[in-house]
Amino acid sequence: MSLLAPAALALGLLALPIILLYMLRLRRREQPVSSTWLWRELVRDRAANAPWQRLRRNLLLLLQLLILAALVLALARPALPLPGLGGGNAIVLLDASASMQAADGTTGTRFDDARAAVDRLIGGLSGNDRLTLIHVGRAPQVLAAASADRSALRRALAAAAPENAAADWAAAFALAAGSAQGLADPRIVIVSDGGLPDGLPPLPGEVSFVPVGRAGDNLAISAQAARPSGGGADLLVVVDNPGTTPRSALLSLTLDGALYDSRRIELDAGGQSAQTWSLPDAAGVVEARLAVRDSLPDYLPLDDRAWTLLDAGTERRVLLISEGNLFLERFFAVLPGAELFRATPDEAGPLLAEAGLPFDIVVYDGVPLPPGPLPGNALVFNPQNPPAADEGDAPLLTTTDVFTATTAVRVADDPLLANVDWRALSVAEAQLVEAPRLETLVEAEGGPLLLAGEVDGRRVAVFAFDLRASDLPLQIAFPVIMANITAWLSPGRAIAADDNLQPGATVSLLPDTRAASVTVTLPDGSSWQQDIDRAAPVLFDQTQQTGVYRLAFRDDAGATQPGGAFAVNFFDAAESRIQPATALQLGSAEVTGDAAGLEGLREVWPWLLAGGLVVLLVEWWVTYRRALRRPLLRTR
Repeated sequence: MSLLAPAALALGLLALPIILLYMLRLRRREQPVSSTWLWRELVRDRAANAPWQRLRRNLLLLLQLLILAALVLALARPALPLPGLGGGNAIVLLDASASMQAADGTTGTRFDDARAAVDRLIGGLSGNDRLTLIHVGRAPQVLAAASADRSALRRALAAAAPENAAADWAAAFALAAGSAQGLADPRIVIVSDGGLPDGLPPLPGEVSFVPVGRAGDNLAISAQAARPSGGGADLLVVVDNPGTTPRSALLSLTLDGALYDSRRIELDAGGQSAQTWSLPDAAGVVEARLAVRDSLPDYLPLDDRAWTLLDAGTERRVLLISEGNLFLERFFAVLPGAELFRATPDEAGPLLAEAGLPFDIVVYDGVPLPPGPLPGNALVFNPQNPPAADEGDAPLLTTTDVFTATTAVRVADDPLLANVDWRALSVAEAQLVEAPRLETLVEAEGGPLLLAGEVDGRRVAVFAFDLRASDLPLQIAFPVIMANITAWLSPGRAIAADDNLQPGATVSLLPDTRAASVTVTLPDGSSWQQDIDRAAPVLFDQTQQTGVYRLAFRDDAGATQPGGAFAVNFFDAAESRIQPATALQLGSAEVTGDAAGLEGLREVWPWLLAGGLVVLLVEWWVTYRRALRRPLLRTR
């Protein structure tokens, strides 16, 4: 116990006057006697009233001294050391990064230990304390703001969970600093295993660090990738040992759920092992799984599995409507994953009308677009005015003239134009195109040269000139721009995302033009469904789980078609390095961790005052009771 105002103990000297008053006070009782010969009783009476004898078995004196002691101790402000914040305003940063799933905690995982530490802090709150709880994950968020409600804080804490991603500590620090503004003497508590990045700024107020975690033993698959090779694919799997002890492990490979190969690998302390396989020509899911083969544990199972999808090689069906264009024919003939169909303008109509032969891209080369809605995604060269459309159907584009001023003067910042230099382009003449629903990507002095956009669920790209009237096919930019536009018109799969997706990433889905809704089946078997709005992109952000996500599209008639799949992997070397830290470097200051947790002081003077009040009531009752009994003694 500590005394916050020890000088108040001097008031305990007031006990001396109280005792002195009891010593000097004579207390006699009237007592009738039958005879006076017993004068010896008088002597005994004097002895009984001797100063020191008066203090024996005196209940009122004891009660009054207890009241005085309670008041003096209350003024001295005694405080007990208890787990807690010690009063005031506190901001708790709860680490929810992937490394907090390591199972080396005293009660389970590190996050379980962290949650228990925060729970002790909540239990130590006094009436004037306020606590702000921040969940530090991929996107930090405030779970409870400046709350003194223990029940609400514990509910928020119970709902918190670790994530399969690295924490954004910079954003968390900014959030904590903002929460501390306007607070008197704020205290910031970081509950973490210490895996914070370097270069973090200092925090306002007093900063404390509660470390969790006890060991750093872990093996991790840090990278996995496949590339086409010959008739199959080459697969690379990289395994890391971030620990300080040599390790032995078994690396197994499955193809569509069937075991394909297993290898025993040896890793030095802090070392790495790269394993390669030549896989057969088959589409499917490749899963690599790591299992330890020594006596040491692997505390973080999250990074022991990885998935790679081997492309099924789905080909794009391309219909070229032209009287003959060698440049376009050669490009689509060598384009990987493309199947080219040729047709004259007269032959195109019956082909497009066949329901069993859909085309991913229709190329219109110097021919007019059909009236009404386009039958699919379109690539247009040297556009021509379409025939008269039905009343109410506005044509997609019209040409009003030709122009020869073809030097590019404005190029939009668009991914379709990546790695393409338009300054050297030379065009003899181009059509002056008016297409209000399309965006101009490349504009010359005379008019637009390249337009693109999405109209009525169809993607359209328009070159305002004939390739044969330009030097574009002779430049290195031609295959680049054609590959970019082709991939945009028909991505080949319904997912616009990198192969190495991390948990929490947002995936853009590219449904077929006939799709009305999309369903995504998550790795744990649950599903996510959304209706497709052609006016807005379809974004999927429920990627917190690692594993394979499968897509399915449903059209207006209720028919369901598979839409491909994508994999989410946990590849983060920093999070796989789970060795706990004992101190944090924040700015120029080092914050040492307190493994026992925080200890605050809880003042107990209110309890002393309450106890003094109870003793005062007892003293009053004793005095009142004696006062009532005295008249009864006199009448005897």
